[in-house]
Amino acid sequence: MRQFIRKIMFVASTSILLIIAVYVIMFMFSSNVTGLAHEVFYVLEKAEHNSGLPAVILGDSVCNQLWPQNNDSPNISHLGCNQAITPAGTYLLLKKYLEHNPQTQEVFYIVRPQTLGNDLNLNYTYQYFVIPFINPESIKLLDEETQQKLYSKFGKFFVDNAYIKRLLLNNNLFMKQYLNHIKTRPETQYIHRLSRTAIIYLPKIRELCRERNIRLHVLPLPVPDTSENYGWEDFAQDVRDNGLDDVLGEFTGKIHYCPDDWYRDGSHFKPEILEQHIDELRAYVMN
Repeated sequence: MRQFIRKIMFVASTSILLIIAVYVIMFMFSSNVTGLAHEVFYVLEKAEHNSGLPAVILGDSVCNQLWPQNNDSPNISHLGCNQAITPAGTYLLLKKYLEHNPQTQEVFYIVRPQTLGNDLNLNYTYQYFVIPFINPESIKLLDEETQQKLYSKFGKFFVDNAYIKRLLLNNNLFMKQYLNHIKTRPETQYIHRLSRTAIIYLPKIRELCRERNIRLHVLPLPVPDTSENYGWEDFAQDVRDNGLDDVLGEFTGKIHYCPDDWYRDGSHFKPEILEQHIDELRAYVMN
């Protein structure tokens, strides 16, 4: 009997040690809960509080450079984060913000033109959009086409299962393996065009504002003065074809071009440029 008990204790203690070892290994390769999309989680949490301000800015990571999300203007709340959330994520973020900020009178959606060409099947969409935004309530707010696009690219189990999303987000090792698998599936990114995601969700953003009598401004961020940032005829045609003239009719005409050497990667400004020219850059956008 004693020998049997010793065997049971040995098996139990060995199992516990193995479990501890697994968790230690996971911890060694892990990030914190916002490690892979911290700027997105930050604005989602921020949107759940009343800012007391009459206006809000939403946008991509370059917008976040010019209007940092952790440093609001006197009359404007800053919710810029990452282009990977696309207009679909912006729609969900704005809806959340307006539910907690009924005093809002003006919305500024400020993005690089290329951001409006991003669809929801890019490789990095999973950690920046699916994990932070998608839950049983928010998925119902998305168009059927969007839902099917997410399921096709990432798998229904990985889109809907909260536990597996939390596991992947908290462990870089597991996330890396999953994303390597995702990269085998095709992406769609439109150059100088509106993506299907933009075509679906810009009207929804417009409707959110109309329902609340809020003024909506969709404004372009400055881009490098290089050949690939010219030629917006197809973009303008997409605007007309999809009845978005009131939202984007003047968008391409307002694009400001900055010297290419102001940018560190073709999209984001160098720190020294921001330090010297941030007021000038903001004025290009707002004026």
